[in-house]
Amino acid sequence: MVGDFFINSKDAYTEWGVSIDTSSLSALMTPAPNKELIENKSRLEHGKKVITSNPKKDERDLTLTINLTARNETQFFERYNNFCKELATGILNIKTRYQPDVVYKTIYLSCNQFTQFMRGIASFSLKLNEPNPEDRSEDNS
Repeated sequence: MVGDFFINSKDAYTEWGVSIDTSSLSALMTPAPNKELIENKSRLEHGKKVITSNPKKDERDLTLTINLTARNETQFFERYNNFCKELATGILNIKTRYQPDVVYKTIYLSCNQFTQFMRGIASFSLKLNEPNPEDRSEDNS
């Protein structure tokens, strides 16, 4: 878990006790959609013209399920509060050990679900937006 998942250059597990599962990794790795192609319909021509050259990627929304763990209730609330402060910045640059040269530059939108179990484990469903899926380099984060 340590060194698996980073948010804003911080190891999420050592900083907040936060980890992701394989469904969240799959959500990150899902290819971004293309923007709609340029089309033109004219009554002077049959059918329509579609410009297929130079396709561009569109923004995408994704949902990450993350888990926050702690040894006790005190540590849980400390980690929870600090993680909420990080979410409040609005910017979540996400990196995993599986793709060390890829940084998913996302914007935090909302927390769709929060479930707490046994006062030491919580699960969040975070809704994020990746405005430019072509910009995943580490520089100019």
